[in-house]
Amino acid sequence: MQKKVRENLISFSFILPFFLFFAVFVLVPLGYVLYLSLHKGTLLNSRLVFSGLRNYLSVTESKDFRNSFLNSLIYILCIVPVGQVISLFFARLLRRKTRLNGVFETIYFLPMLVSMVAASVVIAYILSQKGPVNYLLQQVGLPAINWLGNEVTARISLMILEMWKGGSFFIFVYMAAIRALPEDCCEAARIDGANRWQEFFHVMLPMLHNTVVLSVIMSTIWQFQIFESVYMLTGGGPLKKTETVVYSIYQYSFQYSKIGMGSAASVMFLMMIALVSLLEMLMMREKKEGGIRA
Repeated sequence: MQKKVRENLISFSFILPFFLFFAVFVLVPLGYVLYLSLHKGTLLNSRLVFSGLRNYLSVTESKDFRNSFLNSLIYILCIVPVGQVISLFFARLLRRKTRLNGVFETIYFLPMLVSMVAASVVIAYILSQKGPVNYLLQQVGLPAINWLGNEVTARISLMILEMWKGGSFFIFVYMAAIRALPEDCCEAARIDGANRWQEFFHVMLPMLHNTVVLSVIMSTIWQFQIFESVYMLTGGGPLKKTETVVYSIYQYSFQYSKIGMGSAASVMFLMMIALVSLLEMLMMREKKEGGIRA
């Protein structure tokens, strides 16, 4: 009995650092956010007044928050499907190992090494009134465009930046999954007369189902968390048409000094992500029970 207890204590000692880290940097901040969401006050004011669920009601009734949530949905509906298709396409091209694969893999990996802030600064210069893009337009006789001052072009610019920055990660996810597929199934399809498109859509894609589901859910969660690109490029403008949920949380907490509303919005945001994660588990379980393996 003492030997078992000793072995268990030794085992738990190895995972204790992780639990301490998780408690200090996750559980404690989460508990404090829940506490702040039930109070009214500012970060600089040590006296917080208990307000119950009023902060949650104020957030749900806020037109700005509903607008930011709608903007986040627009980003998700545009970036996630287009970004996943592009990542899957490039991953398919890298399936067969050639001499140039190392070069292309390095090129695709570069966006992961660049911070979003640095990338946003470069894009802001490129799309500025006197930037390279407008200079080229003027050289061919076209007028300069206020790319970040127009609702449509500002959204498109943000979407392109997010797809370029996050797409490289999913290229490698899909590439690893495709290279792990059994070659026998693809060879059998080719013997039966299937072309490359038929082989991909009818053989490879069904076996990649779990990978696709996981990538879509991860991309959805990431797009909910868009902040740096909005903060650096548009500041939520023009006319709050590019604001996101995280940007609204930042405004409530630090610009408007409404830490209670910011905390309440953070809790609601966490619940959104939890629902998306639950959807992921349900979809993967349903597919597994259907008898298809990825």
